[in-house]
Amino acid sequence: MEESFYYSNMSPQKHSFNNGVWKKLEKQVRDWAKLYDTIYVVTGPVLTHGLPTIGHNKVSVPEYYYKIILKYSPPDIRGIGFIVPVNATNKNLKTYAVTIDSVENFTNINFYYLLPDINETKIEETLSVSLWTW
Repeated sequence: MEESFYYSNMSPQKHSFNNGVWKKLEKQVRDWAKLYDTIYVVTGPVLTHGLPTIGHNKVSVPEYYYKIILKYSPPDIRGIGFIVPVNATNKNLKTYAVTIDSVENFTNINFYYLLPDINETKIEETLSVSLWTW
C-alpha cells in the first residue's frame, strides 16, 4: 500500500471521480486480490495530445483512466479491463468493463505481450464479466 503514495503513482483527478466510481473500482480490485490470492493489476491515465493542463509544470489532466486485471493461475486464466471517463457517474462497475484488447486499442499499449500467444489472445479478446465475483 505504501507504493500508492509515490509521485510516480499520482495523477490529477476530480474529487467526485476519485471519491466515486474510481474508489468503487479500487475497492473491487482489492476484494479480488483477497479472493483470488494473486492478480496482476495495471492502472493509468489515458494520455493524449491536447489535454488540458494544470500548474506551473503544465501537468496533463486526463479525461479517461484505465485499469486491467489479470488472474493467471493455470488452468484458471482470465482478464478484465475498465475504461472510465473522469465524468463517470456511480453506475454499476460492469458498465465500464471492457476487453483488455479494448484498453490496448484505446491506450495504444500492449500490456501482456510476454504471455504465450495462445493465452494472450484468449485473455485479451474475451470479456467474461460472469467469471469475476462481484
